[in-house]
Amino acid sequence: MTLASLYLHDFRNYAHLELSLTPGVSLFFGKNAQGKTNLLEACYYLSTLTSPRAERDLDLARWGTDRFTLGARLTEPDQTSYIRIDTIVRPALRRRVLIDDRPAKRPELVARFPCVYFSPDDLYMVKRGSSLRRRFLDSLLSRLDPGYARELSRYEDTVTRRNAILKKAFMSSSWDKTLEGLDHILIDSGSAVLNRRLSLMSTFSGQVSDTYRFISGDECSVSYSSSLGDLSGSREDTARLFREKLASIRAEERNRGVTLVGPHRDDISITFGDKTVRYFGSQGEQRSVALALRLAEARALEERLMRKPVLLLDDVFSELDESRREKVLSLCDFGHQILLTSTDPVPIAGSNVRMYAVGEDTVKPL
Repeated sequence: MTLASLYLHDFRNYAHLELSLTPGVSLFFGKNAQGKTNLLEACYYLSTLTSPRAERDLDLARWGTDRFTLGARLTEPDQTSYIRIDTIVRPALRRRVLIDDRPAKRPELVARFPCVYFSPDDLYMVKRGSSLRRRFLDSLLSRLDPGYARELSRYEDTVTRRNAILKKAFMSSSWDKTLEGLDHILIDSGSAVLNRRLSLMSTFSGQVSDTYRFISGDECSVSYSSSLGDLSGSREDTARLFREKLASIRAEERNRGVTLVGPHRDDISITFGDKTVRYFGSQGEQRSVALALRLAEARALEERLMRKPVLLLDDVFSELDESRREKVLSLCDFGHQILLTSTDPVPIAGSNVRMYAVGEDTVKPL
């Protein structure tokens, strides 16, 4: 699959843009705040109906406008397809999503136009707390399986409700029955979430390690760390362990008014030998691990969707040496189309890169 053309109207800083693209590597370069990242963001929105940067669609519309339109033409050996998304942001959010002029939903976009987005902020996914790593895993699983997103939402809603009841149960035992009912839902939905996460990690952890070795030549280990302990058994075993764990910490949860175990407390552990990458990895090593996570994400999407995702790499070359840059760009040899940004037209020896100059709200192919 190739993104052959991209259309933006009233999106971010672009009043109107029609851009033709080719297979391989497209490098968008220019000064800061000229709109390079906005191009990658538009592609990701066309794939997922979400922005990797903005919390509200309102922030995506060009200043002074109340709507924006994005479009893409995708080519494959046996077909050409078109995506168009019209979004109204005021007075209320409304969207019209079309694939080949017929209405479509989010899962169809992901399946037709899979994308993986890497940004400098992905470094925080490695350096900071577990919530960012869980969010990464949940985002990937939600695209692989729409049913996972529904189960995760059910679990997170139950945690919120249960926390509120725990605060009340500390003062009165009359809330015990309500708490028991919520525990049943928490265990059922939480076990489903854990089962799906562990199923993915059974192959994903090895993919991250393999990709990191490909990029850097070094080794890293990736594993799922659960607040419940060892989850090597079946889903039924996980539910039983979850129930026993909740019973053992009931008093502590009442005292603190918060749910202390479950998928919302878990983490992805990434280590070099016995050293945690988060604390002991160099900036370059941590960035390489973040990139390995994204490239493993691309492999997981490809295996499920039978299409190679477009790689959207925002400022990926920061703190990567020439050897690692070459490794990243060699992914084109495996059939990936790559769109990347840089403040300079970075020379890559032996690579066929098409250059685009970005500035003054325009994009000019060179």
